[in-house]
Order: sequence, then structure tokens, then C-alpha cells
Amino acid sequence: MDGGADKVGSAVDVETRRREPRHRRHRVLAVMLIVLLGVGTLTGITFGVSVVPSILLLRLAFIDRGTTLPTGFGDAKSRVTVHRDLTYPSTAGRNTFDLYLPTSGKSAGEGAGGEGTADSEGPPVIVWVHGGGYITGDKSSLSTYGTLLAGQGYAVVAMNYDYAPDATYPTPVVQLGEMVRHVEAIAKKYGLDSSRILLGGDSAGAQIAAQFAALETTPGYRALTGIRAPARTTPIRGLILFCGPYDLESSARKGGSAIERWFINTIGWGYLGRRDWKTSAETSQASIVNHLSREFPPTYVTDGNYVSFPEQGRELAGRLKNLGVQVASSFFPNSPTLPHEFQFDFHYPQSYTVWKAVKGFLDELDG
Repeated sequence: MDGGADKVGSAVDVETRRREPRHRRHRVLAVMLIVLLGVGTLTGITFGVSVVPSILLLRLAFIDRGTTLPTGFGDAKSRVTVHRDLTYPSTAGRNTFDLYLPTSGKSAGEGAGGEGTADSEGPPVIVWVHGGGYITGDKSSLSTYGTLLAGQGYAVVAMNYDYAPDATYPTPVVQLGEMVRHVEAIAKKYGLDSSRILLGGDSAGAQIAAQFAALETTPGYRALTGIRAPARTTPIRGLILFCGPYDLESSARKGGSAIERWFINTIGWGYLGRRDWKTSAETSQASIVNHLSREFPPTYVTDGNYVSFPEQGRELAGRLKNLGVQVASSFFPNSPTLPHEFQFDFHYPQSYTVWKAVKGFLDELDG
């Protein structure tokens, strides 16, 4: 679906090139702080009594280091209206979302001053789940991609959800169901096509989105997890997945340095809510690669090659292909260093490659 000529470029301009060193300094300082403080707590009370101190410490690793905008971003932004800090009904906290709407065309909803209609003339909806290791993160991290997607004619819902230690598995998955159900409820108000809902996610959000899709499509999986179904009937039309961990059992077996083991243990214990998470039924349930079916929605999956989950991404793509599911993917094993969630930083030329692939995947679904 095209909401106007795509003018997002394929090269980084002079201004954004000058911003690169500052971003790298922020990242290095954050990592150094994590290492120094993390080592000091590894032998302390953190794992003897509670995971909360480690969660609070680890959140420092997710400090926003800034990103480079794509060339032509201003043109896309001029075609988008954003409704911020809306709420959706939920049994948990942090139940807010931002709604990005294309301002051109007859389906711009309230952004164009009309009530709209919930029919096939409205824009398809992409519900995006942010990353943050299940312990932090915010919908604002999608401000660039939400704008780009809306500039192409899609309504984008960037949702918040509750996370550890306040909420544990499967709360975010349940909240995604609540968010999707709310999209159907507000479709008429904003002129959305609620019969065409896609899911997107990055990092932890990619795993949450993929698990929700598996719950909707894999026979017996919902009963296995005990996660209740939202009151809705429209199938998910497709998924866009960035840098997700789709095999938590594999992550649990991962070795590495003391800092790496601390990182994985903090995430696992925090999200799954139990110290023995590595051998828990919840870890097995949340390992999406083992709970797929041929009814899984068409999927685009991508990852970087440094401090991320490319092996798990390729495993997911391979298993889906073997089941006959429509899959598109972008992996970069032979490229220069591409860190976790590089897709959001258009300093990297490969981010333009991913953006082009995302558009191609969406166009194929619309076709």
C-alpha cells in the first residue's frame, strides 16, 4: 500500500554523519557502566534474594543513544498525523499507545477531520510491540519507523505494555491481545480497516508478537500455555519481526562471560518470574520455534550480526519455510558489524536494505 511517493533515500547525509561519534560515545559509556556495576553485584545479594536490583541496573544498558534519521524523513513526516498517549482497556499497567495515521487519502480518520468508516477503504493497521528486554522500553522508540510506515499508507499502533519486575510472563502477550481487540473497537472512529491487522515487533517485542501469532494459529498451543484468547475473530494478516529471541531454551543454555550470563539470567528470571526459569515450563512455552504451524501468518524476519539473535531468526525463518508459510528475510552474516536493532538507525546502509524489504513484503501482502 502506498500513501504517496516514497522519498526515503538510500544514503546518509552530511549532517547525520557528524552525529555518529556522539552516539557511539553514549553506547560505550553505558556499556562500561553496566560492566563496572554488574561485576560489583554479581557476588552480592542480587541473585540470592531478588532479581529486582539486577533489573534496575540492567535498564542502564537500554539508554537511548540516539539514531540517524533516513534521508527524506521530513517528507514522510509531512504525510502523517500522530495521536499520542491514547489508552486501551487492560488488566495490567502501562496500557497506552500512539496512533500514526496517514493524512492523505479518504481513510485518514480523525486526523483529516472526519469520523471514518471501519471498512476495506481504510488503511491496514500495524500493531507494533517495542523492545527492551522485557524489563524496559517505550512506544516512543518507534517514532521513526511508525512515521515511515504511516507515510506509506498504514495506520501504526505503537503500544506500551507492562514489564518486569512489575509484570511477568505472559502479561505482555495478554496485553497485545487486548490492544488488538481495542483496534477493532476504535476502527470506525479512526477510519481503520480492522480486517487487515498486522503485527510488528523488535527484540523482546518481536518474541511477544510471534508468540501471539502462534497462539492464534497453532492447534493446542493456547491450551498448553493457559493464555486466554481475546474476544476477536479476524486473523492476523502478517508479521514484521526485528532481532527477536525466538528460542528461549537456547538462550538459557548459552554460556559466555560472567557479564553475559548475568544479562541472560536477569532477563529470564525477571520476565518469567522464577529463579529456576531455565528449566521451567514457561521457558519451553515461550520458545516460539517449537510451537509453529502451517497456519502461521506470512512473516518478514531480520536481524543483525553482533550482540543479537541472528541464529534464532534464521531458525524461525527456516522452520516456517519448511511448513510452507510465506517468509521473507534479511540477514547479514558477512556484513560489517550490525548491532542489535540496527534497523532503526539509518547510519547503517543495511537499514535502507531492510526498509526496502519491509515495503516489498507489505506490498506483496496487499497484492
